[in-house]
Amino acid sequence: MVASEHPVQLPIAQASKLANMGLVRFQGNEVVPLCNLYRNYFQDVLGGSR
Repeated sequence: MVASEHPVQLPIAQASKLANMGLVRFQGNEVVPLCNLYRNYFQDVLGGSR
């Protein structure tokens, strides 16, 4: 999810947990990071490509 510039579909349990933690928001049945700061941070920490 952090490497994608587009909304992604995750299993509902995982998506709900991330949303409850305030890390993502739903767009229909898909999720996107709540803000680009989170996307950038997790790309750095998890080694995702930009």
